[in-house]
Amino acid sequence: MLRYILFLSVHYLLWFPVENVCGETLDSSTIYDYNCDVQIDVVKTFIKELQDVRKREDIILAQISLIETKLQSVEEQLSVRKSVASSCLEAAAESFKTGVYNITLEKFSDTPFAVYCNEEVDYGGWLVIQRRVSDAVDFDRDWREYKSGFGVLDENYWIGLEKLHAFTSSCQHELYIEMQKYSGESYYARYSEFVVGSESEGYPLRILGTYAGTAGDSLKYHLGAKFTTRDHDNDRKCAVYFEGAWWFKKCYYSHLNGAYGQTSTGVEWFSIAMDESLKSAQMLIRPTEKCLRRMSLKAK
Repeated sequence: MLRYILFLSVHYLLWFPVENVCGETLDSSTIYDYNCDVQIDVVKTFIKELQDVRKREDIILAQISLIETKLQSVEEQLSVRKSVASSCLEAAAESFKTGVYNITLEKFSDTPFAVYCNEEVDYGGWLVIQRRVSDAVDFDRDWREYKSGFGVLDENYWIGLEKLHAFTSSCQHELYIEMQKYSGESYYARYSEFVVGSESEGYPLRILGTYAGTAGDSLKYHLGAKFTTRDHDNDRKCAVYFEGAWWFKKCYYSHLNGAYGQTSTGVEWFSIAMDESLKSAQMLIRPTEKCLRRMSLKAK
């Protein structure tokens, strides 16, 4: 519509000023005075200005098109993000099957990442953050590796301190630990709340709620301790001596990241047995009821 109006205006102005100022119709036999030349120059100037306006219009239309494309991209990204679960409770809600799922966590990254969800413990919805079942993966690693995570999702695995901090600080989580001796006896330790601090704080074990279980409480002793690796010592070189990283505190009452095998020191939980390494250990976290209520209100 704007272009059509401009077209009519130009044609009208090309005819009207010359016709009325010169007082006659233009032809090759007529001699025109200086005023006619002036009016023609005015028309030419006006045409040039209209052409400039048209160029600016094209630029504006191109910018609008670009903005619309970007908005469409953002809407698509939001749609994808909403379709991806933010916890194992959501991810396995339809299948109720233990296994690998993709989830997204706003505080960590916009990009979905794979996690291992456990649906067998206490009605499911548990996210596995650590697992020891064999010596296939070495847990004597540096700060960078413990920060980012390592191992195989459905075997020996450490989720990474940065993800652990993001999960536990964005919403309240409870902690469940499964352990088994080489003799076959199984134990568990459950804590009503579990929070790991940020890297700038040293990823400390900041909050540990009420204990329940059959394993005995060998983690409460480590409350407040910073995480220690062989190259990032926040204790008394315990990570070097005991070949694994943990929330060491002169050095430990529990150490589930120790050297794997039937040794006097290794994967340990003193309340089960001192100086006896465990056959398996698995740490899991799940949003608490308070967290779920909070997320439900946020969704509204």
